[in-house]
Amino acid sequence: MSGFFKRFFSGREVPGVRLIVFDFDGTLVDTKELLLRIVSGHLAKFNISMTKNLIISFGNAPLKDYISAAGMKRDFVRSVSASINSDFIAEHKKVKPCADLQAVEKISARKVIVSNNNTYFIEKTLNYLHAEFFEKVYGSDKFRDKVHAIKSLCRKYRVSPGEVIYVADKVIDVRIAREVGCYSVIVSNKSSWSTHAEVAKEKPDYLIRSLGNLPLVIDSINMKQLSVV
Repeated sequence: MSGFFKRFFSGREVPGVRLIVFDFDGTLVDTKELLLRIVSGHLAKFNISMTKNLIISFGNAPLKDYISAAGMKRDFVRSVSASINSDFIAEHKKVKPCADLQAVEKISARKVIVSNNNTYFIEKTLNYLHAEFFEKVYGSDKFRDKVHAIKSLCRKYRVSPGEVIYVADKVIDVRIAREVGCYSVIVSNKSSWSTHAEVAKEKPDYLIRSLGNLPLVIDSINMKQLSVV
């Protein structure tokens, strides 16, 4: 008998969503224009232009990996990424929340952030936006990649992937959720980094327009899991 059914029949817990993992940029906060401006400015100093492919792939990997793939010489990757992160932090008060961010606070399931951005920048921004209702923040300085990070969280919190939702905004996030085995919930609006058509083509489990729709998704998953018992 699976852990899911053991918990249900023991009466200790009901089936459903127990852990929600949130992406940060484009999902909880509107940062794409700000971060691209900062990164492109630093890359330009090394005669590296922001091509269409670089713009599309921005945010798919930790900053050091991204600027290295963009053509930054290995000797400069660490110092340039540190300078970029410093600029992110210096401008954190320019960050705007995504639509219905405060609706997330009312969700009772455990909530954590896993982002390719820097942990300190995320925490500073959440503090500024009065959105410190996440149990833990894991920036790219705390993990190898998102798949391993989410799997590690499953082990830490003793949940199965089927009890986890990954809420994000990019095409690559659907693939990450699929590899982990958890539910993919993609938020698609003006703050998102992938277009609605792009993520729809990838066929996420749920595609919503606002974080305000997330409680309905959770209710839907909970009811589906309860109905199979």
